[in-house]
Amino acid sequence: MSSSRRRRRRRSRRSRKERVRWIQHYNNGQKILLVGEGDFSFSACLATAFRSAVNMVATSLHSQELLRVKHWTSEAELQTLERLGCLILHEVDVYGMGYHPTLSRMKFDVVIFNFPHAGHFYGFCEGDEELIE
Repeated sequence: MSSSRRRRRRRSRRSRKERVRWIQHYNNGQKILLVGEGDFSFSACLATAFRSAVNMVATSLHSQELLRVKHWTSEAELQTLERLGCLILHEVDVYGMGYHPTLSRMKFDVVIFNFPHAGHFYGFCEGDEELIE
C-alpha cells in the first residue's frame, strides 16, 4: 500500500471519529442521561439522528411489564435503542437515582427530563396550552 493511500485512509478514519453531530442542544460526543422516558420515542429519535446511542442511558419509572401496558408503542422504540447501543434502565425513580447501583457510578454531560408528567389534576394537565408551549 502506498504511503499516500495510507495517509488518506488515516485521515478518513480520523474525520469519522471527530465528526460531531449536533441535534439542537445535544451532540453525539456528550454522555446523555434521559430520565423518566414514557414511550422512549424521544430517546429513540435522538439516537437515530446520532446514528448511535452508545453515549446514552434512557430510564423509565415503570417496569418492563407495566411499560408494555401503559405505552404499548414503546416496543419498537426500545428495539431501536437496543440496536444502537443504548443502556436502558427500568424502574428508576428520579428521586433515588443517586443510589441506583448503575447510575451512581456514572457521570453525564447532559440530563434530559422531557415533559415531566404533571398529573391529572383539574386545571393542571398535559392538555393545558400554557404547559405545552
